[in-house]
Amino acid sequence: MSGVRILENEPGRRLKVFAPGKVNLLLQVGQRPAGQPRHELLTVFQCLDLGEYLTVEPRDAGETDMVHTVLAPGLTGPKNLDGPENLALKAVRTLRETGATVPFTSIKIEKNIPVAGGMAGGSADAAGVLYAVNQLYELGFTSSDLQSLGAKLGADVPYGLTGGNALGLGFGDRMQSLPVGTKCYWVLAVSPRGLSTPEVFKAFDRMVSHPQPLPSALSPDFLAALDGNPAELAGYLHNDLQTAALSIFPELSQIIVAAEQAGALKALVSGSGPTVAALCPDASSQKIVAARLEAHPLVACVFSATGPVCS
Repeated sequence: MSGVRILENEPGRRLKVFAPGKVNLLLQVGQRPAGQPRHELLTVFQCLDLGEYLTVEPRDAGETDMVHTVLAPGLTGPKNLDGPENLALKAVRTLRETGATVPFTSIKIEKNIPVAGGMAGGSADAAGVLYAVNQLYELGFTSSDLQSLGAKLGADVPYGLTGGNALGLGFGDRMQSLPVGTKCYWVLAVSPRGLSTPEVFKAFDRMVSHPQPLPSALSPDFLAALDGNPAELAGYLHNDLQTAALSIFPELSQIIVAAEQAGALKALVSGSGPTVAALCPDASSQKIVAARLEAHPLVACVFSATGPVCS
């Protein structure tokens, strides 16, 4: 099973894939092991039908890989978005570093996931490229191989290669597939301002000096709620980073309140923020919440999505 899905395939010449975005149904932050820069995490990812479209093909000329990103209406990104630190380019280099024969490659990204929005857009790009390049050039890497390579690029990369609902352990990069569960209707409110994940974690460290040890598994109650109706699941949605994100960007609380007043079962900061994810009871309430948030002065754009998705 994978979240990445092949859309068009011209063997050896061109491959187009869909790579899903995510929301964190649960994000618990644990201790930072001695000598490690990152915290241990216990998180539940849900892959969405909102995601990136990536086209990869070998370059006819040139001695470098190239990436070109086209932003969806309403999205913004830094000027160096297509520079050498782009995770899609790093994904190609990571495959090449294994000794695999990978021609110089051109990557087009049709970006629908907010940049620096807490929805792992860059990680989705990396996952999509790992999957697509492996298929296009018939490199022979297994799904497990790709997840391991993805974890080197970032803790969120392996989720897109798992799909559906997935439990992330370790630094959030060790994936376990979970039951598909109930269909979720989301409204995603994008702020015009991004949040830096490292800055949010620094704020968390200032606020929580000694995080509690994390459990080794999900509670049976959470798993039951995952398979229940959306109202049951809403009671278990939680993000340990939300308070830290709000300390940097307190206005996000106004968006959360507006979403819940409009009929969302629960709204919370997605990942490290600043995107607010609002879980709705059904498709009709999803439209009402989306309309309310589209008119909110602190919201740049709104996307509606469902999950989980997998191929």
